[in-house]
Amino acid sequence: MGPVAHPVLFVAGDVHLKDGAGAFAAWLDQLAERHPAHLVLLGDLFEYWLDTDGAVARYAPVLDRLKTLGKAGWRVDVVRGNREVVAGRRLECAAGIRLVRRLDLRLGGRRLRIVHGDRLCHDPGYRFLSAWLGSFWHRAWQAGHPAPIQDFVAQVMRRNSAGRHHHRPVAEESAPGLPRRPRVFLDRRKVQAAARGADTLIAGHIHESWRRRIGGIDLLLVGDWPDTVGHWITGYPDGSLLRHRHEFPCPTN
Repeated sequence: MGPVAHPVLFVAGDVHLKDGAGAFAAWLDQLAERHPAHLVLLGDLFEYWLDTDGAVARYAPVLDRLKTLGKAGWRVDVVRGNREVVAGRRLECAAGIRLVRRLDLRLGGRRLRIVHGDRLCHDPGYRFLSAWLGSFWHRAWQAGHPAPIQDFVAQVMRRNSAGRHHHRPVAEESAPGLPRRPRVFLDRRKVQAAARGADTLIAGHIHESWRRRIGGIDLLLVGDWPDTVGHWITGYPDGSLLRHRHEFPCPTN
């Protein structure tokens, strides 16, 4: 029997941290005990992120753990999700990570493209909001208002979004005991465009974990972190990709 191959890639996302650290911190602690590899967080790590001292303090348990992984030899990249639209150098410095729009990697002979996944769906309302958050006018609004007001507005927007989300049509439960998922509408043409030049497209945003061919594209959805349940993907030197689901016994701070 030959040597056991260590994973060289870990992909997770859609943690939607509200505060503290929870089960995600327990997973990061487990990674810290492993051989250094490449960790990719494909967006929506936070419920919302404002590039302020308050945000750094609120999420310090996770940011500190990410920085510790970097010091131990891990490469940590965060693909911008819709919760990290306004993230910048403050997040990169606090967590010791690199923010990217998308990530292209080679794993064995396989070409991987990792995206958040919001651009794969038909959602005009979200497109408009995303454009506004990334605009000059929104940056000007931020510059003219103190952090507590920005934080209040962000919380109100999240509550309104959660209310609309709750009333959307739902699909079947993804697993026993978990909340029913909102129905999503993947656009086949957008999936094909996003995967151009890649063998496998890895995405999140949809809060589901599966692997299917859509429009001829090998699409792998990572899954989210509801309560104490975590989903992630491991990649190996031979190009193989494995999906994981684990229920953590209790939150860790």
